Amino acid sequence: MNAVVSNKEKVVLVLDIGTSFVKIGLFDSEANPKEDYQIKFEHWMTIKSDGTYIFDADESAELIERGIDELLNRANNFEVIAVSIDTMASTILGLDKSNNQLTPVYTYADTRSYKELADLKSKINQKKIYDETGCPMHTSYIPARILWLRRTDPDKYQKVELWTDFSNYLLRRWMKNKNIPISYSVASWTGIFDRKKLKWNESILNSISLESSNLPELKSYDFSLQGLSDRYNKRWKNLKNSVFFLPVGDGVSSNLGVGCNSEGKIALSIGTTGALRVLTRKTNLKIPQGLWAYRLNAESSLIGGAFSEGGNVGLWLKKLMNMQENSEEIDNVEFNKELEQLLLRSKPDGHGLTVLPFLAGERAVGWAENATGTLAGMRLSTTQTDIYQAFLESIAYRFGLVSRRLMTVLGEESTVIASGGAIKASKYWLQMISDVLGMKVSVSNVEQDTGKGTAILALVALGLKKSFGDFKFDISDTYHPDEKSMIIYQNAMDRQEELYSKIFS
Repeated sequence: MNAVVSNKEKVVLVLDIGTSFVKIGLFDSEANPKEDYQIKFEHWMTIKSDGTYIFDADESAELIERGIDELLNRANNFEVIAVSIDTMASTILGLDKSNNQLTPVYTYADTRSYKELADLKSKINQKKIYDETGCPMHTSYIPARILWLRRTDPDKYQKVELWTDFSNYLLRRWMKNKNIPISYSVASWTGIFDRKKLKWNESILNSISLESSNLPELKSYDFSLQGLSDRYNKRWKNLKNSVFFLPVGDGVSSNLGVGCNSEGKIALSIGTTGALRVLTRKTNLKIPQGLWAYRLNAESSLIGGAFSEGGNVGLWLKKLMNMQENSEEIDNVEFNKELEQLLLRSKPDGHGLTVLPFLAGERAVGWAENATGTLAGMRLSTTQTDIYQAFLESIAYRFGLVSRRLMTVLGEESTVIASGGAIKASKYWLQMISDVLGMKVSVSNVEQDTGKGTAILALVALGLKKSFGDFKFDISDTYHPDEKSMIIYQNAMDRQEELYSKIFS
């Protein structure tokens, strides 16, 4: 019997699960988004002053499923050959024997486990665990959260059969076979994955009294799944024959989506938050202090640093100082044109202020628990523009500190590719970043870089493309460092480090 040949255009359905937004879209065989087949909606979180940062798995799943419904109802002219997923990391929730949620989804931003973290740090060999897992000890990761969950709700904790992340939970809802592995990429963000042995780390599991049987199996992201459950087969008929790949962390997708697929290209992203990352084939490298190293697969690692500060700080400042424009969407912050002109005329570090921009806590490079923001050096002559400029510079210095560390392990001269709504909106900030890093900074003109990277992963896994580099990546502009500004910023960065050491050391 001859196979039916489809004349429909082949596409990849990409699900991008972010902290603030969820995006669902179709991408063509070159990993470009299909313009009229993109859906975006807010991802609601419960956030409280005690450090709570959670969401409900079923509510979010139902929103995502309705989004997929809407997209597929308009996509009858396409053949969806694969479903590829990227996700914010790390998240964790507890499931019962039937894969039903028993707990909320706890996100990386939930800081309530800080006491358990301090206790855990005193009992383990932090240096050894850091080297094995690639993750600093911090509330962003799973070990301290497991201890906190056991202490705060022991009855519910005992009922949990499986601890997993939200993206894995989605696949367990949808697929006929419920035994869904977790990718090395997502597992890397947990703080309990051994990046060298590619298995759950026994030392940290023992220290938190957690069995590996209570965690999903581990596979590379290109491990493929097929076969929806009867319920979803009826609901999503045009996904009946689609291949589903294991979700990956959104950081690696963002890198690949702007063409940062080797050590020669470092991805700098500033949207709501910020990150500086590079994909390397050095899988057993020594991690510079303050950075992390996450596996993509057996051959590649993502190394870098992520920040809790970015466009969120700029938005906060505008609201605080009545400088905010109409847009409420952090990813598309529009810099006030008059403010931008004032900044362009300002002198680097000409305000005498020193800022630690930890309004949402600190991750790279110090990972201080419960860190808060600091503004030092104010005078009666200090203006709104001075404060705004000082905060932008302070964020740039955090990237500079990560860059210094990255360059100790990279073996070649690198170019920085910048992306993200917050950084792309300001030529002033882009030039400042180039000056602080002392490196050429090119601006990505790729539409939906994270989604594109997730589509690239699927197309390579399917064998339709040979490598991550077999795609087109557009650049809109390039900035080169100014030597005089470089020196000024380096001195100011040292001053920021000195203030940090006084407060947090």
